[in-house]
Amino acid sequence: MRKSLWYVLTFALALTLPAYAVKVIAQTKPESEPHTPSMDCGDDDKPVITHDFASISTDILNPHHLEFARPFDSSGKLTVHICRADLRLRTDPNAKQLKLTVELNTQSKSYTVADYIQTLRVQPDTGVIQLKFPKAAHAAVTLTMPMGPNSSNEFNLGDGNLDFNATGSAGNREINVGMGHMQLVLDNDKSYSKMEVNVGMGTLHDHRPGGHDGHFVVSKEYAGTGSGSLEINVGMGSLDIRND
Repeated sequence: MRKSLWYVLTFALALTLPAYAVKVIAQTKPESEPHTPSMDCGDDDKPVITHDFASISTDILNPHHLEFARPFDSSGKLTVHICRADLRLRTDPNAKQLKLTVELNTQSKSYTVADYIQTLRVQPDTGVIQLKFPKAAHAAVTLTMPMGPNSSNEFNLGDGNLDFNATGSAGNREINVGMGHMQLVLDNDKSYSKMEVNVGMGTLHDHRPGGHDGHFVVSKEYAGTGSGSLEINVGMGSLDIRND
């Protein structure tokens, strides 16, 4: 089994097995495989203990709403870890900044955005975003940013649905979804030079002309005419691929 496919299967199990089984999996995980904190959602809905986030005057931070923007280069490196949310990724080749918005269910009076920001640190050339929301908060996260040929970005979603429009993006892009559905929109084969797709337990639907479906354990590689690599890993769930 491929290392990347084993990787997403491990995190899919970590989301569904009891705590003792998760501990065993963590102990047997090869040292070469990095630990991804957003995948370990667990059952704890308590606010995070530490917060690495400094607000500025242009930020909008309300109990159920966040608007955050910082200068960010098209060649920057970003790492994102999000637990329990629906995530929309958008790329703007002409953008000079990264924009993040978060919306929570306004009926959930006990949950506020600030309580669940673990890390929100973005510089022009690098950034780290860590958000961990309880399921009842029904968090919706939108991230818009440039992704140029020299960029390197990793997006990890533990539990939820992910929508990525890769049109206009480039560079090295890795997306890991522990449990949920992902929709990937491409500009034919111009959105990558190489694309690797792995689904641990679920289905792949490639709606492009000549595309093929797959079920249960799926692993495919595609060659493209664009710039950069695109790796998609879904532990448990489904992946739909469409052209723009």
